[in-house]
Amino acid sequence: MNIDLFLNSQPKVLKLINNSFKKNRLVHTYLFEGPRGTSKLEGAYYLAMKLLCKNKEKSPCFTCEDCKKVLNEVHPNIFYIEPINNMITKDQVEQISKEFSLTPLSDGVRVYIINEIDKANQSAANSLLKFFEELEGDKYGILLTENIEAVLPTIRSRSVVVLFDQLPSSLIKSELISKGVEEEVSSILAILTNSVTDSLDLIKEGVILDLIKLVQEITYQIVTKDSSPLIEFFEKGEFLLNIKDKKYHSLFLDLLITLSNDKLYYVLDQNEKIVFKNYISMIGPSIKNSYNKILDEIELLLDFKERLRYNINLELFYTQLIIEMMRYYG
Repeated sequence: MNIDLFLNSQPKVLKLINNSFKKNRLVHTYLFEGPRGTSKLEGAYYLAMKLLCKNKEKSPCFTCEDCKKVLNEVHPNIFYIEPINNMITKDQVEQISKEFSLTPLSDGVRVYIINEIDKANQSAANSLLKFFEELEGDKYGILLTENIEAVLPTIRSRSVVVLFDQLPSSLIKSELISKGVEEEVSSILAILTNSVTDSLDLIKEGVILDLIKLVQEITYQIVTKDSSPLIEFFEKGEFLLNIKDKKYHSLFLDLLITLSNDKLYYVLDQNEKIVFKNYISMIGPSIKNSYNKILDEIELLLDFKERLRYNINLELFYTQLIIEMMRYYG
């Protein structure tokens, strides 16, 4: 559990939690709200660790037995659930309720953490409301969501909502570089995912680096007209055509959009905003007077990304896209 990411990125939430302890204003149910990648889960474990740490001088101390178990996600007094098949069920909530009703294996505070509480079905939510009424003393709950509007009002009204700020891309980039990811790739992934975890997962999946390379090669051929972009795509992009999961096709278009935005920043002489820093200099001379064309290109890409929602023939889809993009640099 990378608690450091939470400590470095959410000073307002950290201050709120610490002040709640200092002023003895803890509540029994918190609802952590914020975009994906904003270290809500790490924040939940920090709060749990602070509740469980027995070091009176410095809590959490990060070194006692309780703190170490929390950091390793093996503390017997922390109960964590997340959606199964994209849903939190009544059975999951009742299992936590049962655990809380039993004599604990370890003395002290008990904490439950529910990730993506917005995916609780109606029966699960009803069971949870009943469970809320039983929370007292050393029992605490922490709910997490990226979409607070989808959380039932009855759950929201019984929780203290804590807002997590969007992580700055510079912080995500630094975290990725510290984990051995190349600098330009770190910049790209930071913009693309806004999440260290999601970025590392994409790298492990083994496709994102090929997508980045393909986007660079296709864009180079479109802009410089050095050779046929269509031939280039169908030769080097065959792997993409064989992927059925639209997640990767969406990522491919997001990369094209990011690179088009970089072209715009280059034309406007806003180089500090460029993500593909090493690459953009290669195509810079070919796009100097293309401001309006780049705006049209971005609009085109956004339109094609919308088309991904429907059933499409991928070969025809990409053929049409590349031909349309070529017209802007004809």
